[in-house]
Amino acid sequence: RTQVADEKTCMQFSIRRPKLPSSETHPEESMYRRLDVAAWLRHLNALGQVEEEYKLRKAIFFGGIDVSIRGEVWPFLLRYYSHESTSEEREALRVQKRKEYAEIQQKRLSMTPEEHRDFWRNVQFTVDKDVVRTDRSNQFFRGEGNPNVESMRRILLNYAVYNPAIGYSQGMSDLVAPILAEVLDESDTFWCFVGLMQNTIFVSSPRDEDMEKQLLYLRELLRLTHVRFYQHLVSLGEDGLQMLFCHRWLLLCFKREFPEAEALRIWEACWAHYQKDCV
Repeated sequence: RTQVADEKTCMQFSIRRPKLPSSETHPEESMYRRLDVAAWLRHLNALGQVEEEYKLRKAIFFGGIDVSIRGEVWPFLLRYYSHESTSEEREALRVQKRKEYAEIQQKRLSMTPEEHRDFWRNVQFTVDKDVVRTDRSNQFFRGEGNPNVESMRRILLNYAVYNPAIGYSQGMSDLVAPILAEVLDESDTFWCFVGLMQNTIFVSSPRDEDMEKQLLYLRELLRLTHVRFYQHLVSLGEDGLQMLFCHRWLLLCFKREFPEAEALRIWEACWAHYQKDCV
């Protein structure tokens, strides 16, 4: 009887309103279509520089980016390319950054036996476990011996060498995999990932201070928008306000809470930094 009673009182999260009424959406929500090739080219001048950057970010925020041009637009959103750069300057940058990436990798491969043991214990062991189970249902990473999985592995190992203060934390493979699948080039993906980690607090390593900062924002939003739920968390004491149920949301940017297409649409909206310096 106790078990039956528990089942009846158990509540689960469910999507109550999959589509909001227009009265609850932004008035400009339906004014922007997805950024396609033609719209993207209209934002580029003869030199390849992005013009009307604010309008572009606004369009991306409300409409998203067509899959066919994500690999070209994402490097701008992740600040690998500057909007002022010309096509020629971007190509020169790619050559320079490819050389820098090779130097970072060479530094990793040239570790002393003792350095390598420490690196394997602190970084490589976890990376090797994570990459083989990241996005394997995606055609880009599917199958045994897939070279794209090895590319993801190298990017993460090299990032740990490039930024030893952060190193590698579980979940980073979930963040870099979609970028690699869209940008395709290993070096370009690495520098996009560097930009992602440097230029937003929506994505960060799960260090205590980073997570606490994001939880602070979330608690305040709940206090303002869902008073009853916030009061319920307060009544549970410190454990309730730790909000363990949403840690994965923050660490992986809702990637596992939504279908991939919708999750990447959320990422683009955040990366657009529309009316925000950071997200």
